[in-house]
Amino acid sequence: MMPNRTHALESAADRPATRGRIGLDVAVLVGALALFALLTLRMAPFVPDDSYISYRYAANLAAGAGLRFNPGDAPVEGYSNFLWIVLLALPARAGIDPVAAGPLLGGLFGGLTIVALWVLLRRLGRTGPDLFVPVGLLAVAAPLLLYAVSGMETPLFAFLLLGLMLAAERMWARPSAANGAVLGVVGVLLALARPEGIIALPVVLVCLAFFARRAGRSAMWRTAAVAALLFVVALIVYHVWRVAYFGAFWPTPCLSKGASGGALLDSAITNLRQFLVRRTHYYMPLAYYYAAIAIPAAVAAAMAWRRGEHRPIEWTALILALIFAVIYLSFVDWMPGMRYYAPLVGLLLIPFSLLGRQLFGADAPAQGGSAYLLLGAVLALFSLSSLAGLRLDSGRLQTSTAASMVELGRWLRGAMPGDAGLAMRDVGATPYYSGLRTIDINPESLTDRTIAEQGWSADYFFTVGPDVVVLTAFSLTRPDFYSVHEELYAMPRFQAAYERIGVVRNDWYQDRAYWVFARRGYTPSAEQMATFPVGIRKP
Repeated sequence: MMPNRTHALESAADRPATRGRIGLDVAVLVGALALFALLTLRMAPFVPDDSYISYRYAANLAAGAGLRFNPGDAPVEGYSNFLWIVLLALPARAGIDPVAAGPLLGGLFGGLTIVALWVLLRRLGRTGPDLFVPVGLLAVAAPLLLYAVSGMETPLFAFLLLGLMLAAERMWARPSAANGAVLGVVGVLLALARPEGIIALPVVLVCLAFFARRAGRSAMWRTAAVAALLFVVALIVYHVWRVAYFGAFWPTPCLSKGASGGALLDSAITNLRQFLVRRTHYYMPLAYYYAAIAIPAAVAAAMAWRRGEHRPIEWTALILALIFAVIYLSFVDWMPGMRYYAPLVGLLLIPFSLLGRQLFGADAPAQGGSAYLLLGAVLALFSLSSLAGLRLDSGRLQTSTAASMVELGRWLRGAMPGDAGLAMRDVGATPYYSGLRTIDINPESLTDRTIAEQGWSADYFFTVGPDVVVLTAFSLTRPDFYSVHEELYAMPRFQAAYERIGVVRNDWYQDRAYWVFARRGYTPSAEQMATFPVGIRKP
């Protein structure tokens, strides 16, 4: 009986210390969430033009028009974030404008991402600095903060990635059919949130199978089979419905963007330039920030492997993040902050959390904790400096969008008949606020299947016959358009059918503007032209 009594006494003595550690860990979470909320408020507002495409789909879905960009037209899958649109449609159905709901939902999922990392790291045994540093770094992660208020699906995807790792850890710790089913469901949600999300669960299952074989854990195979079966069946059902609904297998973004080897290489080169060097009017390069998180994470995982430690969840998170990072090299993005990479920060912080103990071990816990905290402080300052740069870039973009595209859309709603047709290549804010049926005349069209499948055609443009045409220009005084639109503008047929009614300045640093043309007979009145938006003014 004595051993049991001694053990009981020791356990009782340890309880206050255990409660103290839990209290400190909870304080870390509360502080991280408060800091995240404060910084996201500082980043708002930031609603890029692409967000309004999702808003329009969500508003039409909520209104009963289905997944259509133009109500009454055949449905076109011109989006790449099905789950996000469905989530936006829920508050829209209750009468809440998606423009208001988007940032709120984004902030919610951003906060849940921090909670998911905190829960996962605690389950992996992290406490003290090993918990405080990675959770704190996620709370001040510049790209995640920016896109938490953007109305885009980025924070949802970030949360689901960490949810997948949390489900993987539960399945590893306790293999069961139920835990396998949870892992499969999260994998399905990832595939519905972003097209590339379809690879997340297969990568995780392959990694876990490899580590299970090394550890001799045969029970994992049956649990993994449950996850894989649910994943495959659910996605087959979804894609059968999707093809039947849209009448096409490939979404228009896949058709218009292309996926040839040359195009992928060109995209990767373009991205690397934007990631590493600030070029002319482009945004601040952020590859250095991601490298500052990724390199320590890779070092920590490699040291754990060399020491013979068994860290399947940490290694899987690193592998998944690196695979996504390579894929995203071909995703050219015009927005600040390398938004596709933002959800990977949470994944990288999972192996990053090993760094303190890997560098210093158990023999020097005090020195290791201090050095780890110092590293965390340096990286937090780096992130905050990146956040300041992103705030400047996003603020400039937000001002341009609000003063030109939003105001033009509102003006068109009042100046043009409700059944008028609009044609432009930036089909976000202006179509959303105008409410007009819109044809996306970008040669890489997202919402027009004919252009996405067959390419740009002036004949198709004249067949559709829009009543209002908005051409993106790089001059306020001369017709400096994109090449295909310069050819369209120069055609006698266009000159005979349309007249320019005004120019809306989109930014001052390169005189980017929107030239607005109306079909002859649709010319607004003098009173209407008196309120025509001039756009952003040069400071």
